Amino acid sequence: MSSKRSRWLTRFTLSATTAITIFTTFTSYLAAPAAASGVAFRDIAHSYAYQSIISLHAKGILNGTQPGYFSPKQAVTRAEWVTALDRTLGLEPVQAVVSSYRDVPKQAWYYGWIEAASQLDIVQGGSSATFQPNSPITRQEAALMIARLIRSSGGSGNAISSFIDRDEIADWALEGVTTVNRYGFMKGENNYFRPASSLTREETAALLERLLTYSAQHARQAASIASSIRLGWQYDQTVQQFENTVLQSNINTLSPRWFFLNETGSISDYTNSSLLTWSKQHQKKIWAMVGNRSNLALTHQILSSEVLRATTITQLANAVSVHGLDGLVIDFENVDGQDRAYLTLFVQQLKAKLKSQNAVLALCVSPDYGTDWTAAFDYQKLGAAADYLILMGYDEHWGGSSIPGSVSSLPWLRESVRRFVQTTDPEKAILALPLFTRNWTLNASGQSIASSDISLDQQNQLVSRISSKPIWNEDIQQYTVSYKDTQLHKLWLEEGRSFTRKYRLGQDEGFAGFAYWYSGGASSDLWSSVKNADRFIQRGL
Repeated sequence: MSSKRSRWLTRFTLSATTAITIFTTFTSYLAAPAAASGVAFRDIAHSYAYQSIISLHAKGILNGTQPGYFSPKQAVTRAEWVTALDRTLGLEPVQAVVSSYRDVPKQAWYYGWIEAASQLDIVQGGSSATFQPNSPITRQEAALMIARLIRSSGGSGNAISSFIDRDEIADWALEGVTTVNRYGFMKGENNYFRPASSLTREETAALLERLLTYSAQHARQAASIASSIRLGWQYDQTVQQFENTVLQSNINTLSPRWFFLNETGSISDYTNSSLLTWSKQHQKKIWAMVGNRSNLALTHQILSSEVLRATTITQLANAVSVHGLDGLVIDFENVDGQDRAYLTLFVQQLKAKLKSQNAVLALCVSPDYGTDWTAAFDYQKLGAAADYLILMGYDEHWGGSSIPGSVSSLPWLRESVRRFVQTTDPEKAILALPLFTRNWTLNASGQSIASSDISLDQQNQLVSRISSKPIWNEDIQQYTVSYKDTQLHKLWLEEGRSFTRKYRLGQDEGFAGFAYWYSGGASSDLWSSVKNADRFIQRGL
């Protein structure tokens, strides 16, 4: 596959008093609890959250402040609250390459937990924002995070009009408080909501127990999520390297670049028997990729000839049968617009040939912006003929462009998806996302004079070496960073925070799955981000 082509800022009005921590030490906080054996804390017998405390302690979400004591009235810090919230959702910490907050150092025990929540938009921040992790979290701050998490609007403010202290609720928290009150997460007491009061440990337990109940009631079928497509292309990796990447990731469908067109209608076959064996051992499907090497003339020659087209189709069907493949991914790029009808016919005839083998046929297409690059794609007919269309959601700015920019900004991807679903059923669509970025070299006018594709590991190593700090761009939902060696460079970073937003777009649109170009381009932290996004939607959130 080629690669051509009101934000919430937490209002901190909290006291400067250092918050008492939930646990004796950070280590005890992060330690696994004792086995659930009806462990009773000495100080919770009269707590209204007694059952919730016992339940969450058994699940490893909350622990005591010291042996035998829970301290139910004690305040909870913002870092502790987010950590407990993440654990309730089954998330894992993310060691993000760029910190969302100035005051959340990478060496802090809570860094990965706060980044996990930030990437899923439960908390929000930018490179200039602060989080105040050791300050007590207020009830209205907790309410806003819960409201963000369930992604439901607050509706009418009438639901909280009965609170005597309604006027004390901050404007930025009003909708969040309305939401949690309407859904029964937080009801207040004696007609008071107490928005600026610190959330206590027993309130935390009760609130998280209600969240668990809510997610259980709204969760999607885990089986359907687990079976959705997560396709990874093999590129620039040995078989062993590719296998190791797959094991780190959520990839369940492998697409090695095994077949290419030839002038005679025969195909070049680079099938690797060891990967075939490995995929079966690890219950992974293989949809081998069929490429045209971006050769416009060769592609026209094959598609426009009835004989060569039939020969190629027969060869591909035979390869599927001989190697026991689960499917094929057609990646024909740089196809002449005059071959539009021929490309559709090729896909229709190939699908008919594969039907008896119960093999999947998927086709890669670029977003339709009315250019020559996509003139050969009859999206509606191709979508009807193939099992899946794979929308290549990248190359907003491609390597040969004189205008530097993002490989895939969120607004551009959102518009690409909007156009795509006008002709294609999302349930037959796979969203391909970039695991690469570009290092642009600029002239004095800010135009590109050169660019190079780099993996996310290479990107992260570069960011760690330079003195410039990445800046979060809210409009495009990405970090950018500039630096100078002998020339000026600029990068639009692809990392967990930006990638998760693209991933959630595909989830929200109901796409059948995702594809990654290319699997080996990912950094290890990004797979944690992707797995968290999957867990999040499994929770019905």
